Amino acid sequence: MKNAILQLKCLIFTTNLLISVFNVNAQKLISGVVKDTQQRPVSYCSIGIRNKNVATVADENGRFKLSIPDSVSGHNLIFSAVGFVDKQLSPKEISMLKDGEAITLKEKIFEIPELVIKGTKLKDKTVGQQSRPMITFSKMFDQNVPSVEQGNIFEIYDQSVLKAYNFYIIPSSKFTAITLKLNLYAVKNNLPDTSLLRQNITYRATTTGWQHIDLSPYLLSFNGLTKVAVTLQLVAHQVDSANNFIFGISAKKTLSKDLLFRYQSQGTWESYAGTFIANLELKYSKDGKKPKTPTEKETENTPEMKMLVDFYQHREAAAKSGYGRNKKGKFIDVGNAKIYTEEYGEGEPLLLLHGNNGSIADFYLQIPSLAKHFKVIAIDTRGQGRSTDLSTDPYSYDEFAKDLYRVTAELGLKKVNIIGWSDGGNTALSFNLMYPEMVKKVVTIGANLNPSGVKDSLIAVFKKQLETDSQKNSRLIRLMLEHPNIKAAQLKLIQNPVLVIAGSDDVIKPEHTRFIAEQISGAKLEIIPNATHYVPFEQSRQLNQTIVDFLKDVSVK
Repeated sequence: MKNAILQLKCLIFTTNLLISVFNVNAQKLISGVVKDTQQRPVSYCSIGIRNKNVATVADENGRFKLSIPDSVSGHNLIFSAVGFVDKQLSPKEISMLKDGEAITLKEKIFEIPELVIKGTKLKDKTVGQQSRPMITFSKMFDQNVPSVEQGNIFEIYDQSVLKAYNFYIIPSSKFTAITLKLNLYAVKNNLPDTSLLRQNITYRATTTGWQHIDLSPYLLSFNGLTKVAVTLQLVAHQVDSANNFIFGISAKKTLSKDLLFRYQSQGTWESYAGTFIANLELKYSKDGKKPKTPTEKETENTPEMKMLVDFYQHREAAAKSGYGRNKKGKFIDVGNAKIYTEEYGEGEPLLLLHGNNGSIADFYLQIPSLAKHFKVIAIDTRGQGRSTDLSTDPYSYDEFAKDLYRVTAELGLKKVNIIGWSDGGNTALSFNLMYPEMVKKVVTIGANLNPSGVKDSLIAVFKKQLETDSQKNSRLIRLMLEHPNIKAAQLKLIQNPVLVIAGSDDVIKPEHTRFIAEQISGAKLEIIPNATHYVPFEQSRQLNQTIVDFLKDVSVK
């Protein structure tokens, strides 16, 4: 085999950008169309300001619109299209743009290593995820932000020809058709680096499930690369017949940070633990170096992966338990929301409050046991589970506590016991402070007084999630990043019995959990061994007995 450098010397094309500019409420709106000198549209040109969430992508015909807020008007605007040299416009040049003014992009001169293999038959290989496992999650795409790229890293043979890219669209997606732009990069420091494409690769999908993008026409042969990054952009879409649009790609958890995200072509790449359910079909030389990646079995046998598998299996079992979907469940109107509740058993009222983005079903291992001793009233927090939410204001635990008060008033309850897991524990403490006369006993599981009580690694994950999650989820994430804000002096005002519980390996810092118990007069502290933040799933028997003993103990008043 020999390597040759194929220098592609191309004529320099000029690209005209017809632009119209006008101001709207402290922002500049630029609209136009990207064309070359032969008046052919330049499709899917990326346009944006470096490291700012100000970006767009031209459509198939080169048309685009972009609003530039005055707050970023002092930055350069960058035009980037596959096969062309990036063009930067200074703030002065942007301010002087006139309707119909042309902007010229020069086509790149590529130096691409050509893979030449003589006397050797290339072998076929598929790298990546070839099947969809039972436990997955979804990476969603926003139809209003075509600049966003999401994808993952693949390890390949160092003498490879890429033949196809396959990925899995989640079945719950809703659309008539979508157009995706595929991007391919070399990898440096385990992040995408330079583009490996000389022309756009687009794909139109009209169905969910497995998708196949044929890469053969693009002659993607490489020598000396052991990793490549493949990302997708949602550049066009058509809603379904009911005017709905949902689009996501299936992914799974892994320990390696192979999931990639950036807001726009001039943004910073970020990586996350996990990988798309996707694979690359390639041909390789037997002389090429084989990728060194852990096997799927090795990866899934790690303690961290076992914890994730256990969690998702419990969530699946909870969904099948019937809790949270009881025909006798009822909604309570609290004004701008309807709070869903279910009741089980007889005796003293015991309220169950689930965690962030959870539901009543998360207590599927507690309800049967607790209902033998108490009248269990399980509640879906507003905007979660089956509870509705018409509000748009940021969430807070104090607001959740006010919802809880309205529920108790509607049910005619005068005094209650409360169990709150995670966010539910935070709400329980807020309720205890706001309505102390209504509380008999409280049990918190993995609660915190403020965001600093959560391990720093998880806070970092929440911050990154804000950039990709839906509006509903962003409110829930901001809740955890900005609340609660309970002071130690407030805890000292609590007079009723409180049991503070956490897992031995909880995401709540152990010193923070101890601090909560120390500040509440007479509070009991219970650290459940061999458990994480998911104590109700992982150690349900011990937890249930501990709670019943505490609530039934007449000496604890």
